[in-house]
Amino acid sequence: MPHRPWPFLIVAFSVLLFACSNSPTTSNNTQPIADARTSFKSSDFSAALRNLDKAIKTGPDDTTRQQAIELRTALVTALADANKQMAEAYYIGAKQPAAQAHTGPFYEKRSDYYKTAQGYLMDAMQAVMDQRAKLNNNSMVVEVTFPGFTGTNPGLNKIKTGQLVSDSEGLNAELQADRNAFAVVLSGVAGAGQDPNKGQQVFSSGTVQVDPRVYLIELSNSFLQSGAMFEYRGLNSPDRLRTVHEVVIGNLDVAQKLLDAKPDKDLEARVKKMRADCDKALKTKT
Repeated sequence: MPHRPWPFLIVAFSVLLFACSNSPTTSNNTQPIADARTSFKSSDFSAALRNLDKAIKTGPDDTTRQQAIELRTALVTALADANKQMAEAYYIGAKQPAAQAHTGPFYEKRSDYYKTAQGYLMDAMQAVMDQRAKLNNNSMVVEVTFPGFTGTNPGLNKIKTGQLVSDSEGLNAELQADRNAFAVVLSGVAGAGQDPNKGQQVFSSGTVQVDPRVYLIELSNSFLQSGAMFEYRGLNSPDRLRTVHEVVIGNLDVAQKLLDAKPDKDLEARVKKMRADCDKALKTKT
């Protein structure tokens, strides 16, 4: 099922004192980021988001808060793509002969996953916009357990054939889509392209130093991929599609400034091409 909003955990003062006295190795301020990393190990992405939100609000220092922001941004970017994939799978499935007797549930699932994907994409884009003014050419630190990924997603493929799947099969397909998408996003920001196998190798060493120029470019690329849901073959929402392209152009402006200070021909070529593609798309939609 699509992810639901998360509640905030309220801890009584007496419980807080008890926790402090019995947890000498981890302060309450650093506990949320530690809990988030534990959640990533079990691929509990909903819990990871809740804990990252706490870490952003209560982190003991700017470094901890910044690491939480970077992890959260990467995660919601991936979840936008994963939910878009789920929506598209149900749409493809609804068109198959095997789905003729149950197209209703397929279209309902498609709508639900698209709504969730839109929410995550808008969240991710806003997160990057909030970070842009603070970015410089200093490396960003990302520390997370690399998700288990697969080359295929059997549950997703079954949905595409028009076959009804059980609740457990549907949840497994969604979880694997989340893992695969997160693996791709992490690989990208770590400079491993969109190759999860290379990304896994990079993250096997533990803490990864991320180039902020690559961070902006790769997340923007993912925004464009997820934003394709707003094209006429998807949700047919030209205004939201325009917003995606405008946000990406703003990201590329910042990336270019960083490149002016620290040149890289390959990255500059990518920025130039992405900007040209966005400009073309905006002119076409005008």
